[in-house]
Amino acid sequence: MVVAHPEAVPGVARVRSGLEVLQEHLAAGGGPRQPIEKLLGMQLRRVEPGSATVELAPSSHHLNGQGILHGGMYATVLDSACAAACYTTVPDGTRIVSTDLTVKFLRSARPESRRLECTAEVLNRGRRNVVLEARMTDEADRLLAYATCTIMIVQD
Repeated sequence: MVVAHPEAVPGVARVRSGLEVLQEHLAAGGGPRQPIEKLLGMQLRRVEPGSATVELAPSSHHLNGQGILHGGMYATVLDSACAAACYTTVPDGTRIVSTDLTVKFLRSARPESRRLECTAEVLNRGRRNVVLEARMTDEADRLLAYATCTIMIVQD
């Protein structure tokens, strides 16, 4: 029995991968894709299979009462990078949800930091769960925080 590739069958749409969608977004100039990215000033910078980098330019709105980057911002950027890395492994339109995020804070990010970069990588991709690791660094490449994250692939 010969099975035709879906692209070769009239009327059968090809399902794009999450990786392709993210790569097309970056090729078109990037910019915020999701409301949270726009609200907080995060931006997707790079994607590869199983990996993604998100950037944040800290502002005064991101600081806590002590004048340093709020811990919730660390967690949000780390989680966002993990979600993007996970999305590179699934078909476009697949729903994913973080079920666990453990953050280790190592160093304070100060308001004078111009750019924080967070890179996440898939450690294990199962049928239903994806385990990832993310690292946040400043412009001097100092490690500020790292996280492990589990993301569930929602199967309707």
